[in-house]
Amino acid sequence: MGKETVGFVGLGNLGKAIADNIAKGGFEMAVFDIVQADERAPEGAYVASSVAELAERSSIVFLCMPTISSVDAVVAEISEAQVPDGLIVVNTTTASPSCAVTSHARLAEKGIAYVDATISGTPPRTRKAQARVMFSGEPEHLQRLTPVFESFSVKVFDLGSVVGNGQRMKLVNNCLVHTALAASSEALAWGEQGGLTMKTMLEVLEETSGRNIATDHYFPEAILTGTYDTGATISIARKDIETYVEEAKSDGCRYEVANSVYNTMRELHEADPDVDQVIMYAFTRNGGKLPE
Repeated sequence: MGKETVGFVGLGNLGKAIADNIAKGGFEMAVFDIVQADERAPEGAYVASSVAELAERSSIVFLCMPTISSVDAVVAEISEAQVPDGLIVVNTTTASPSCAVTSHARLAEKGIAYVDATISGTPPRTRKAQARVMFSGEPEHLQRLTPVFESFSVKVFDLGSVVGNGQRMKLVNNCLVHTALAASSEALAWGEQGGLTMKTMLEVLEETSGRNIATDHYFPEAILTGTYDTGATISIARKDIETYVEEAKSDGCRYEVANSVYNTMRELHEADPDVDQVIMYAFTRNGGKLPE
């Protein structure tokens, strides 16, 4: 097969970062988004008028969607399109294992391959081509996709061919990330109330056993600097931890800690769904109230 033609559906913060790097990698591209596609499209990319049109002119289609329902809708449209033989649908969305199974089955009926390629990496890191990819799918599909992955990532984890394992691994990762943020917000708020400065606490935690992604990155990079920007709103974080809880419950696994984190995120989401996830610290410190 010659040079792949990559279609990309979903040009949000993360999707645009991935798509821009794929275009820089020299791949011919077609893109689609329901809003501002012309403004957000990579330079030189064809802007399709529909998902079906995009799929019909692509050999690979990437999805980077905000919700599971939007994945379902896009997969349904692709399955009804007149697509070329050998099409691979690559889902980078943080969805769920059950969503992956459903998508795989629907596309397989039409002879279309489906793989998961969930992403670890904020939009700023992904813009620097420093993402990590959690792949699950057939080896021959990974071989075809590797040159595309290399355009925006530094590592690809091959999780085997079990459908949904890429989604499962991403939810494992995100559950731990969101738990770290919630726990760190409570602990550092308590420390600050007693007279410790955040700067001091972070310096100590950097060299002791309590360090985690929140104390290593979120607090020093987004709170101490005053940017309050990790590239992820509380809406996204709440959606991910809610999905984890639902999937763990469905599988008969314990989920008490994750459910507590979900309840905290739900409270912040109800106060303002559009704030960055790190506002959780100020929200926690203020006793469940948004900062002025």
